[in-house]
Amino acid sequence: MKRIRTNIFDELKKKDEEIAYLKNKEKEKDEYIKTLIEELKKTQALLRQFLNENTPSSKLPQRKYPQREKKESKLRGKPKGSNGATKEEPEHIDRKLKAKLDKQCNKCGRRIQESEICKQIRYIYDIIIRPEVTEVEEEYSFCECGQCCLGKHPEIPNSGMIGYNLQALIEELKFNFAGSCGRISTFLENVANIKFSAMSINNCVNRIADSLNPSYEEMKDKLKETPYSYCDETTWPVEGKKWFLWIFITKYSTLIHIQNSRARRVLEDIFTEDYLGVIISDCFKVYRYFGRRFQKCWIHFLRKLEYEAEKDSNVKELYNQMSGFYHEMKEFLKENPPPKIRKIKKLYFEKRLKTIMNYKRWNDKSNEIIKNWLIEYKGHWLTAIEIEGINLENNISERGIRNVIPWRKILGGHRTKEGAYNFAVIESHRQTWKMQDKSPYLEIINHLRHK
Repeated sequence: MKRIRTNIFDELKKKDEEIAYLKNKEKEKDEYIKTLIEELKKTQALLRQFLNENTPSSKLPQRKYPQREKKESKLRGKPKGSNGATKEEPEHIDRKLKAKLDKQCNKCGRRIQESEICKQIRYIYDIIIRPEVTEVEEEYSFCECGQCCLGKHPEIPNSGMIGYNLQALIEELKFNFAGSCGRISTFLENVANIKFSAMSINNCVNRIADSLNPSYEEMKDKLKETPYSYCDETTWPVEGKKWFLWIFITKYSTLIHIQNSRARRVLEDIFTEDYLGVIISDCFKVYRYFGRRFQKCWIHFLRKLEYEAEKDSNVKELYNQMSGFYHEMKEFLKENPPPKIRKIKKLYFEKRLKTIMNYKRWNDKSNEIIKNWLIEYKGHWLTAIEIEGINLENNISERGIRNVIPWRKILGGHRTKEGAYNFAVIESHRQTWKMQDKSPYLEIINHLRHK
């Protein structure tokens, strides 16, 4: 058998080439992994803009919960022996009818005797929608100064063809159901056989807003003197551009303001720079150091902790501590304690909060949250304990914003600045009347008749 001679230098050269090839492949692999990591970070940052601790529950993906044991199904309907309908008897009855029995069984045909017949009272609620056309003989005269003087009557509007009741109905359809002017026009034609163009509907809404404008400006002036205000804001499209809807809720009124800014100057325009009340808000920085005192929203803070606790189990203990602390404060406020007890209890809660913050075994993420929230806004978390009428959270203003979100989703905001302003004027009054347990529909009629 012949021995094959190999050149040692050729072998070394081949090995060097293989090593160089493998190193090049490894380098390419490292660069590819680095690129993937960068893309993943960008994707996570983009995803966090839509899924974070402030994401509404309606936009969160559905969670898959573990399947629970099936419970024994119950029969549908009310249990035996329970009371009947809970609706109270009407105070006023317009007409009475009698439902006569055929005195014969519908199933077997047996004749029913008089002694077998019983009676019961049932109330039927109905509504009749019919147009009412009023002919008005209107006196007028042209004065020497050039002014046209018109006759007036308390039952008819000063201008336009739409009466007070119909104006209030249009306003209700527009604001309570976010109906477009075209759909409202179709609705009136289908239901009441009244034909008004979409432009006429829009002009009617504008006239309502014009009549409420003095009251709206008065609400703005009174806002500067209120002892506290719940504040929040959200994006609001106007003319296809990104504007912002601001909401300010006090004890007696709600003010909505739409502007193309989310800056501090909006607060300065509404409250002036010397506002001495309490601002209840989230931790958006424009509210910082604006009023005399502050109350930050505990729900936002707990939502942040819960969001981070799902990713980091070490944060869960901090969440549990803060959640228990929050509910303890809520239970205290339910008692509506006097001012003296409030001051004593505030010192106790301050000590409790400080103890939780200074706990030495929190991990880095927990300490970061404590620093960015509790320390950064120190003194802004327990104001509600001391001052009566203030809540620990900003849910009131968020509920006010939630009332107008259907308008943004269905109608897409406003096409004109005038439309945005008129919306703010009318919606401010509607939410204010609801706070006062009044009907916006009836209040609009009353306002139009006595303006």
